Amino acid sequence: MAVFHRTRHAATCLTRLQVFQTTRRFFSLPNQSRKTNTDEQTVRPLSGAAPTAPRRVITDATVPSISAPSEITISEALRRMRTSASAKFHESIDVTVRLGIDPKRSDMAVRGVTNLPHRTGKKTRVCVFAEGIAADEARAAGADIVGGEPLVADIKLNGLSSINFDKAIAHETMLPKLREIARILGRRGMMPNRKVGTVTVDVRDAVKRMHMGRVEFRAEKNAIVHACIGKLFFTDDAIEENILSFLATVMKLRPKGVKGAPSETNFVKDVMLSSTMGKRSYRVQKYATRALQHAGGID
Repeated sequence: MAVFHRTRHAATCLTRLQVFQTTRRFFSLPNQSRKTNTDEQTVRPLSGAAPTAPRRVITDATVPSISAPSEITISEALRRMRTSASAKFHESIDVTVRLGIDPKRSDMAVRGVTNLPHRTGKKTRVCVFAEGIAADEARAAGADIVGGEPLVADIKLNGLSSINFDKAIAHETMLPKLREIARILGRRGMMPNRKVGTVTVDVRDAVKRMHMGRVEFRAEKNAIVHACIGKLFFTDDAIEENILSFLATVMKLRPKGVKGAPSETNFVKDVMLSSTMGKRSYRVQKYATRALQHAGGID
């Protein structure tokens, strides 16, 4: 019992000693010297206010190049894209249009199709779901893939791996059979639709229009519409005509006569141009809208 009391007393003394040393270390008088171990740094009292927190220094190399600081013309944007092009292939030029609509409202949905005057420069692989005479007309018009029920069964079995085409056209008689693969085609945005003319009885004309610069577009959840409008090797005039043609079609789809519909001047918020491998986008909104008004594209 005596041993237990001695051990307890020693532990209490040791604890008090540690508390005293800690208190003396951190609450010593200002004129007293503070001694530390060799592996500790000497703490010196600061005169005046506390130093400001260190700030992160951002250099030009760490800032992502997203857009140009000011708006420029289409020709100047093309010149900069050609100068900075480094890919070993012909890069495509994409136009992005930010609209002043509420994409959550069904009455403000913007979806359409247009035929560019100078095409897009991309080879489009067209698939036609048709049988009989309509299938023969599609092959004669230059369709890459033509098929009926066997093609539908193959896509249903293999899924997206069996889709090796870019656009799909369906004859009216094949539309009920496409319900089995509607979800598969819808993931790629290839489900034929009457509104954009990909469900028709004249498959010959539909295939020809697909190969003549046909561009389909729709407003996404963030109210942005984008499309490919050419290649970098196109002339400046050809690119500008394609852009104005695309913007004219978008302007014609402006919601009218509905509550909260944007005005003509507030419908197109921004217009940006970018290349496939480019590191930045170029804003051409003012120049494009002025050129469109001068060309008579806006009513």
